[in-house]
Amino acid sequence: MVLGSLVIIAVTSDSSPARQTALAADPLAPATTTPRAVPSTPASSASPAPVPTVLRQSATSASATSSAPSTPSTSQAAPPPVRIASCTVHYAVTDQWNNGFTASVAVTNTGSETLSPWTAGWTFTAGQRVTHSWNGDYSQSGSRVTMNAVSYNLTLAPGATVDIGFNGAFDHGNPAPGGFTLNGARCGIV
Repeated sequence: MVLGSLVIIAVTSDSSPARQTALAADPLAPATTTPRAVPSTPASSASPAPVPTVLRQSATSASATSSAPSTPSTSQAAPPPVRIASCTVHYAVTDQWNNGFTASVAVTNTGSETLSPWTAGWTFTAGQRVTHSWNGDYSQSGSRVTMNAVSYNLTLAPGATVDIGFNGAFDHGNPAPGGFTLNGARCGIV
């Protein structure tokens, strides 16, 4: 496992005859070690060739007993895939007035595992706000709403549906939300 690496290359072209040695780091030593002296080209040369100085810092592996050099990674690790839950969601506005509405969110566990407790979530797209809920305790941060199970419906068995209801307010229209999740994994919309 490579945690990170840094390679710095510096090329010098000092042509003074006083230069007798160049310093180069041991390629397998950590960057904090004292470099060892490496003889330069003979002094009889009229113009010595530039001597590259390489400082290498490489990450240590996760195993303390490993002595093999690690290979630098050229790309970052891919993010973990987004989990797709075995669930479906049906969203419906059941009543609406000038600046408010009532809606229901039916979440069905289509998987084979019982969820206890469960947490449903969605994202509003036009600044809507939940003002009251039933069959779930809500919290809202910006446009993201989280609805947690309550004492009388903590468990969502395979094939079971929980009907969450809420009242909401809006200022700029009331389009349907998106990004429905169950226990952090995306759900299909029906």
